[in-house]
Amino acid sequence: MDRRKLSIITYGGWFNTFQRPHHLARYLGQQYETCVINNSIRLPFRGYGYMAEQAELVDRIQNMFLLKEDPRFPFLKGINRVLTRCQNYFVFRSRGLRESEIVYTWQIEDISYLERCTDKFVVYDAMDDWAAFAETIDQRLIDNENEVVARADLVLAVSRKLYDRHSRLNKNTLLVQNGVDEVFFRAAVTHEKKTGDELHGYRDKPVVGYVGGIHDWVDVDLIAETARLLPGITFVLIGPVLKTLKPKLEGIPNLLTLGPKPYSELISYLAYFSVGIIPFKLNLLNESTNPIKLYEYLGAGLPVVSTAMPEVVAYQADGVVSIADDPAAFSTRIVEALATSRDSGRMAQRLEIAAANSWAARASLVMSAIDAGVGSRLQGPRAPREGQ
Repeated sequence: MDRRKLSIITYGGWFNTFQRPHHLARYLGQQYETCVINNSIRLPFRGYGYMAEQAELVDRIQNMFLLKEDPRFPFLKGINRVLTRCQNYFVFRSRGLRESEIVYTWQIEDISYLERCTDKFVVYDAMDDWAAFAETIDQRLIDNENEVVARADLVLAVSRKLYDRHSRLNKNTLLVQNGVDEVFFRAAVTHEKKTGDELHGYRDKPVVGYVGGIHDWVDVDLIAETARLLPGITFVLIGPVLKTLKPKLEGIPNLLTLGPKPYSELISYLAYFSVGIIPFKLNLLNESTNPIKLYEYLGAGLPVVSTAMPEVVAYQADGVVSIADDPAAFSTRIVEALATSRDSGRMAQRLEIAAANSWAARASLVMSAIDAGVGSRLQGPRAPREGQ
């Protein structure tokens, strides 16, 4: 039986850090023939060393080409919109895409692709709360998202807050939180520490770790002050750091900023962690955030110390997830977590939570919803969405 054809429209997001669509694609590709439409060529371009791994997740990648935008030349945005529209026409006429039955996307920068999707089953993945960026992004993007949500045949909401919002506009909204490849991350528990590991020198020392991008939504002051309060504990940050935030993390002897690492190498770092932290700011954006790192830390058997984001507080339990919002309390929770880090009972509890939140289960839920929706469309015209 031939696999159905599924197109993943990213417009530049495929070769950034590993995130939700990459994990879902690993499983979607087992049932669907997958093609990524990606405008990856914006020089200078960095793929953080992940490119080969990400390319292997799908059957084919169709690159689009745009100009690199510069705040000094705002007209470039307009040119890129024209280029995107023109390339949409040819991309959707290319081999395979013309016959594509399903379109999965999370991008709202340019939604002209919808013009080519009148006969396709559209899945919109609401990964972020774009309305929370209202002060820093163009209102056009928020309007674009509303249009995509209304048009989509299926909306995936990463958090309860986004589910509540989007389900009012589209009744076919499904709560699909983030997850973990529990088999991959469980290997951190049994990893044989080798001299070639970058953190091998810290094998007998307490290590508090963070994995992920360090951007405006991360409380770098909280990280820095907590590290200063705990000079006997090593703090390790893995992931790209926003240039403007780097100075705040410098000059702290027990704080290591290692930069981005390929996803396939994460186990050799997590194996040295004793605690995983989620030091996100408490703001409107993070009220809708369901952090992947929560499940990945638990999947590696680690206790978690986090700020009080609603989606994390739901997992609060002694020896599993602890909550704190200021450096003094954060440092106290870390010391407490270190005491339970290797407790076999608590570790089993963490691993059990991770297994219940696997990407395999998330993808199965998504594929079932897609198949049911595609089947309904084959039986008749698409029903109008609420608000249409």
